[in-house]
Amino acid sequence: MKFQERELWGNIKSGDFYPVYLVQGTEAYLKQNYVKLLSDSAIPAGLEGFNLHRLNGETCTLEDLFTAVESLPAMSPRTCVVVHDLDFASLNDSDSDAMADLLSDLPDTCVLIFWQDTKAFPKKTKKQKELLKLIDKAGVVATLDGRSRGALVKFVVHECEKRGTEISANTAVYILDNVGQEMENLLSEIDKLCSYAGGTATEADVDAVCSKTLESTSFKMVDALAADDFDGAFRSLAILLEQKTEPAMILGAVTSTYVDMYRAGVVKAAGQKPALLKTIYPGTYKSDYRVTNAFRRIRKYSPEALRRSLEVLSEADTKLKSTMEDSRTVLETLLVELSEVRHTC
Repeated sequence: MKFQERELWGNIKSGDFYPVYLVQGTEAYLKQNYVKLLSDSAIPAGLEGFNLHRLNGETCTLEDLFTAVESLPAMSPRTCVVVHDLDFASLNDSDSDAMADLLSDLPDTCVLIFWQDTKAFPKKTKKQKELLKLIDKAGVVATLDGRSRGALVKFVVHECEKRGTEISANTAVYILDNVGQEMENLLSEIDKLCSYAGGTATEADVDAVCSKTLESTSFKMVDALAADDFDGAFRSLAILLEQKTEPAMILGAVTSTYVDMYRAGVVKAAGQKPALLKTIYPGTYKSDYRVTNAFRRIRKYSPEALRRSLEVLSEADTKLKSTMEDSRTVLETLLVELSEVRHTC
């Protein structure tokens, strides 16, 4: 059975647990949080020492796993086995067959949770696909990717309120634009913000204490160039350099933004809808945020300006890698050249 966050939360609330769960996806905070909710809910409080078994997938053997799954509960209706980052890709044919036998005949006294934290579940070989089908048939494959922008705004507002700080929806959006959408990092920045701001948090407070992500700052840099705001563009560059961001990473982030714009321009010229970008590049555009911003930005660029901008970016990349020229000078010159391209093409 395939679940996303809403379905998994409903299942936990119901207390009707399945024999096996595979918790995967791109959002590390959600995966960790829901694995804890599952294990806490499956085992009565105070009986974890007898019935909760945590295994390190990198060091445990299959024998360790099978023994834990088959152990009988003590003063509890069930046991719970949490396997963190089992490397399914490393299982040989014999191990895969043994795992398949286990998944085909799981005891009803155990909740087995595979928590794929940093190791994605592989789907390359026939046996790997068979294991995934067995988990899907016997239990739940829960995919926890990042929440929508709207849900994250509510998350920021709620977490600030928990810490005694009021924040408007607009300021919550500003946090997302500057800090990024990775939830564990968001919580860290929210802690700093609420400690600094006290009763009410403003955009100025965000600027004062929150660490800006490379992506968000590069977005601001490109937007400033499009608005002929040279001070803003150079200020964004200075922030990144002060944060000791590698010049190659800065260039890569700016290039990525222009690539988004170029792709958006091609889609627009073909008379297609923005959603086509997500269809063509599902791994790159997992949410609407980058797509929406790319289509917003291209209003100020001609197709020729976008093509020439990519050439200028490529030339800057060559300079960074093959010359002795100061990297800051290369990046500052790049900003000037990108602005000139927009006006001359």
